Amino acid sequence: MKILYGITKSNFGGAQRYVYELADEAKNKGFDVSVLCGRAENDKTSDNLLIKKLGVQNIKVTPIDGLQRDISFTKEISSFFQILKIIKNERPDVFHINSSKMGALGAMAGRLAGIKNIIFTAHGWAFNEPRPLWQKIPIKFFAWLTILCTHKTISVSEKIKKDMERWPFTKNKLVVIHNGMSRFNLAQRENGSFTVGTIAELHRIKGLDILLIAWNRFIKKHQAKLVIIGEGEERKNLENMAQKLGISDSVIFKGFVDNARSFLSNFDIFCMPSRSEGMPYALLEAGLAKLPVIASAVGGITEIIENGQNGILVEPEDAETIFSSLILLTEDKDLRERLGTNLKASIEEEFSFENMVRETFKLYN
Repeated sequence: MKILYGITKSNFGGAQRYVYELADEAKNKGFDVSVLCGRAENDKTSDNLLIKKLGVQNIKVTPIDGLQRDISFTKEISSFFQILKIIKNERPDVFHINSSKMGALGAMAGRLAGIKNIIFTAHGWAFNEPRPLWQKIPIKFFAWLTILCTHKTISVSEKIKKDMERWPFTKNKLVVIHNGMSRFNLAQRENGSFTVGTIAELHRIKGLDILLIAWNRFIKKHQAKLVIIGEGEERKNLENMAQKLGISDSVIFKGFVDNARSFLSNFDIFCMPSRSEGMPYALLEAGLAKLPVIASAVGGITEIIENGQNGILVEPEDAETIFSSLILLTEDKDLRERLGTNLKASIEEEFSFENMVRETFKLYN
């Protein structure tokens, strides 16, 4: 079986990890595997990391220059014809596409090329992000067209499926397969200071500005460090915000860290104050690291966290509740341990990597 995976960006966020892990597993099972993805112009440490990691595994990668998350009409036309040409040359049995732009362009190109099995994984819908209505309406329309052009669309959460299942001709195309996680090794803890942390791409959608507002109040009551691991276009704005709030001494921006999940051992509490999410890998990783979690009640997060049982859920934009939750967990060690233990058990039972692979590969046949 020949499988071609496609994704818009070549950094190493959650969707890229999903592609990498599936491609590597498919290769190990003896399938003919290759990956199609955009290539960043600036080759920073965090850029094009997917391409580099796939290269280490000897998985063929075809990069497309100009394919990016931001909208550019001329670049979209160029990318579409590049994708179509590659598909016609490769003739895969399965074309498994990921992310909104590669989904839309790839699904249409796949249909034109006569690919027999086009699968799209919806990691989240862009129309759920904070945007004006005039943007959300066409984005949702193109999401619908993408689903129509596929043979099956994987939703990584029930919420993602429900967002589109009432649109015409979509219900029988949608299937839920949760992201899965394997156990991983944790690094030895580097320091003894009480630490709250998060791992995220630094975009507005991640709600880290709300966390900083909560932290500004929290740090006046407790001595602690806030560690933010990740890169993105919001880094400078967040650093400036921390400086204006007078909390720079207690906030550490680590930037990109390879294998960031191994450093979860340095955290006492994990925060995910996102405005929108699909089924976040970072939250699954924090759970396997047995950390107590404070997270926004958005997207697939509510399918992982049961409030008060294995974590604390807050409404998006709610700095006040994040603040009070930080106080509660900081002052109650037994609660931290109970929530962390329960979350780890939930993830091991319901979000296994083996189940994700098995259910996904069923769709390839």
